[in-house]
Amino acid sequence: MGANEYLLEFMVRERLEIERRWARDAALAEHVAGGARWRSTLGHALIRLGRALASEPARRPRPA
Repeated sequence: MGANEYLLEFMVRERLEIERRWARDAALAEHVAGGARWRSTLGHALIRLGRALASEPARRPRPA
């Protein structure tokens, strides 16, 4: 019986380690994707701002 209990415990520990690794990798992938979304949003906003500024006529300084 001792060998079966040891084998069962070994299999459970191995499975837990695999699940933890998958969870850690999934959390890391989600974190990286979140950062990419933030950078993408910022990049699009800067592009829109640049286009809006480029289409504005040049302002002349007012005489003092």
